[in-house]
Amino acid sequence: MNENYAELITGFPLFKGFTANGTKRLIEAGAVKDHAAGTVLLKEGDTSDFVLLVLAGKLEVYVEREGKDLVLTEANPGTILGELAMLCGIPRSASVRAKESSAVLEWPDEAFRTLLLRDPSLSQRIFGQALRTLIDKERSLIDSLIKGQVAGA
Repeated sequence: MNENYAELITGFPLFKGFTANGTKRLIEAGAVKDHAAGTVLLKEGDTSDFVLLVLAGKLEVYVEREGKDLVLTEANPGTILGELAMLCGIPRSASVRAKESSAVLEWPDEAFRTLLLRDPSLSQRIFGQALRTLIDKERSLIDSLIKGQVAGA
């Protein structure tokens, strides 16, 4: 089964150029876990001691406000989740649940840090993706603030 995932990971944009042997190292550093729809994988406010790579299925990233779940985004195969909280040593900023039956590769904190230290190219890709995500969120926030000011004017 892990051999299939090793081949699958080589097709994810974040891992472009990796060989199946290279992605096997990624798999060996963590654990592949299957989750049924509705399973909560990460909980907002929890300590961040692992990072996820979505292998199959679809996950929802959400926050709970005033008793309601607000879905922020969906995470498809190839998406890494939880890396910023773990690297920054801060609590999780959102929760993640399986929208459908899903498989993830879970890297414990120390294993993920070791992967980043041993592979500068992987580090650059992951940090680049994380920073792009933050910039996109900032732009979205600015756009919504501008729309709110224009509507209130």
